[in-house]
Amino acid sequence: MKLNQAQIQSALICGQALVFDEIDSTNEYLLKHHQELENGSVCLAEMQTAGRGRRGRTWYSPESKNLYFSILWHYPTSDAANLPPLSLVISLIIAESLTAEKVEDIQIKWPNDIYYHGKKMGGILIETQATRSGLDLVIGIGLNLGMAKVDETVVTQAWSDLSQYQFDRNKLVCRLAFELQKNLKIYPLVGFSHYAERWQAFDIFRNKPVKLITEANEIHGISQGINEKGELILKKGENIQYFGIGEISLRAD
Repeated sequence: MKLNQAQIQSALICGQALVFDEIDSTNEYLLKHHQELENGSVCLAEMQTAGRGRRGRTWYSPESKNLYFSILWHYPTSDAANLPPLSLVISLIIAESLTAEKVEDIQIKWPNDIYYHGKKMGGILIETQATRSGLDLVIGIGLNLGMAKVDETVVTQAWSDLSQYQFDRNKLVCRLAFELQKNLKIYPLVGFSHYAERWQAFDIFRNKPVKLITEANEIHGISQGINEKGELILKKGENIQYFGIGEISLRAD
């Protein structure tokens, strides 16, 4: 079933729903038009020709198989210092929403990849544009809902999808958009500590051997989950180290 703009619009707390059959990137559209669009606007597409993920990777986006959508949200300058853990909040809301839809074994890989049965099923990319009054965030989300095969030249890691659940994509995106907007609105009031314990319940690597891959080296240890700042806690022998969200890849060791 095609995405229905009117149905999605009815679920939004604020902003407008924009639905395209084909687009280069839902994130790119909102970044280009952030100044004229209402706060909370949501851009969705049946297909992306230039979808992108974290660290410059391509996000494989075949037609009418999955969900590709982005949300525009403005925060004033006074909230900017508290925004780094926001991607963890987004991943948590997605995980909780899918769990509420009776999907079992949803997990999160720090900071924000969505896993199903131990394989990647979704991802999040947050990009920003500075404004006179603060920051416009563009939050891109890609979820594999019914992807029978992939282009292996693009997708190079183990992946999963939710095809067995046969979701009504309109109903699912309505739930996700509403829950995400609600939490984006209250986040500055409650902070990340409000979400930290709930996030831990979905952590795929908590108390497991991991390695952190940086540009310079690899760091091995046992993941201890996250703290109330959203930092990864890594135990190396008797030492504890903390890592903020950045250009770091987390892998099983």
